[in-house]
Amino acid sequence: MDKDIRYKEMIGYLKESKEFIFINIVTMVFISAFLVSEDLPIIDIFLIIVVWICLLFGFFIINYLKRQRYHKKIEKMLDELDKKYLITDIIEFSQSMEDDFYYHIMRICNKAMLDEIYQEKRERLEYKEYIEQWIHDIKNPLATVKLICDNNRSEATTKILIETSRINNYIEQALYYARSANVEKDYLIREVLLSEIISKVLVKNKQFLIENGTHILMNDCNNSVLTDEKWLEFIVMQIINNAVQYKSNDILELKICSIESNNGVKLIISDNGIGILESDIPRIFDKGYTGRNGRKNNSSTGLGLYLCKKLCDKLSVDISIESEIGRGTKVTLLFQRGNILRMQA
Repeated sequence: MDKDIRYKEMIGYLKESKEFIFINIVTMVFISAFLVSEDLPIIDIFLIIVVWICLLFGFFIINYLKRQRYHKKIEKMLDELDKKYLITDIIEFSQSMEDDFYYHIMRICNKAMLDEIYQEKRERLEYKEYIEQWIHDIKNPLATVKLICDNNRSEATTKILIETSRINNYIEQALYYARSANVEKDYLIREVLLSEIISKVLVKNKQFLIENGTHILMNDCNNSVLTDEKWLEFIVMQIINNAVQYKSNDILELKICSIESNNGVKLIISDNGIGILESDIPRIFDKGYTGRNGRKNNSSTGLGLYLCKKLCDKLSVDISIESEIGRGTKVTLLFQRGNILRMQA
């Protein structure tokens, strides 16, 4: 492969020098003709031509090797750079006028690209800040609606509370989606009790779970793990909401437990829902992927499990799913011992 590349480089170099070679050949012919007309011995003319060709060949070899060293030096500098786009700031000027021209063009293009990226990042940041502010503002009237419904209980207000709970879930999805790219700026790792996390989620979604005939069986969730409380709370909430969304019977059975293992602590959430096709499981965490079940359910967005996976990766929590059509789904969160939070940009 290297020989092929070098061969192509040499051919390219000769093609670039074809005008110079042509001028030398023409000059050589004219001088030879002139020397013949002056009755110079053929052997002398031949020696002059040979010396000329040797000098020309030597010039090409030296110039080619010099350019090759220059290119290798640039390649080495590029390999050593973490941020490749900074190459124009550290590259040395070439003695070639043409190379300097291309270098100047490259710097202009590089600056234009960086300006474009900066503008795009700034606009994204502004949009993210707007979304976060909008979510903060929309929560206030929703809290007021919930308070009014709590103080005026009826069949109608109960249904409003259920729909409010669903709206809150979608709002939480939007908020965590906006923040998921920079989780390291919004986390607090501490020891939390799994039973407390689960209880908070169940209380927040109490009306929604009751209306959907959910039976909760929580056993041995007294294990503690090192993680971020609110991020884990969101992950558990998405898993439970998914179970409710894809229930198969009037009564949904949710079994929640935690167990100690050699690798760490496992939090297991299983249901008796409709289950997931085996062919859908490998893509279940893909953004926007809803599978066969989601296509039957128009309210499915395909964001819940995608966010769960993304946040679990950030928090060094392993998430896995086992499922069987007609028998339900089991989601396992593994909190590994001694795992350090992975900061992924």
